[in-house]
Amino acid sequence: MARLTFLLLLLWVGVAVSTVVDLQKRIIRGHRCDRPYHVKLRGVDPNGASNLCGGSLISERWILTAAHCLLPGRTMFAYLGAGAAVRRVQITANPVKYTDNNNREHDLMLLQLPGNSGIPPVPLPNCRNQPRISQTVEIQGHAAIVADWTNNNQRIPDEVPDLHCADIPVVDCTNHRRYLQTNFPNFYQDHGYQDWFCGQSPTVDICLGDSGGGVVYQGRIYGVISFTGNGGFACAAPAAFMNLCNQEYLRWIKDTIKKPKKKCGLLCGLG
Repeated sequence: MARLTFLLLLLWVGVAVSTVVDLQKRIIRGHRCDRPYHVKLRGVDPNGASNLCGGSLISERWILTAAHCLLPGRTMFAYLGAGAAVRRVQITANPVKYTDNNNREHDLMLLQLPGNSGIPPVPLPNCRNQPRISQTVEIQGHAAIVADWTNNNQRIPDEVPDLHCADIPVVDCTNHRRYLQTNFPNFYQDHGYQDWFCGQSPTVDICLGDSGGGVVYQGRIYGVISFTGNGGFACAAPAAFMNLCNQEYLRWIKDTIKKPKKKCGLLCGLG
């Protein structure tokens, strides 16, 4: 149980790892895809250690990702574009994390680029048409894409160069919440108050390093990949996505990324 807890927390912090006991690798049975708004994020410390995450451009300058992707002492870099046109951009502005009225942090973060990306963003959700139970959403990431049931001491790459996407059905989170509350009370205490929806498939799952990536439905972003309930076995438990149709989350996003109003002088409106 302690080992399972350790692996679950590793997924939550978005670190790409491979160990002897980590037999299940993911995203499983995804496919190469081209989503220009998807951003690969990497946090690098002074010694060169790094963690992998995903994010989504929701405007020309703002990236939406998971708050836990920012680790102490690490500088964030965003990789924009694809193929030979990839640009590495250092995030220099202070990150903006969502904190509720009780001063509790939720797993959402906005990163501001130093300039316009020139890349069309993914539209924010239309919450009158949000995905329902059994409907399919798309997950995206650069983390591992296969499951190894035997391991055989052969290291499977923790990261793939091409973006992979996979479809996963939305499932009811109720039982999953109860399971986490019973078996991982400390983890649930820190995350149970947050608003997330779930996805699960017998062949598709998220992976260490996919955290922060977008969850897309009918061309709009409705979620941010946060964690999975079982870091030791692929597809054994639902994956949890931060729910962008939470009105407080959506209001915070819109208020943060909106352009500041221009100050109007005496000649405002003339000419």
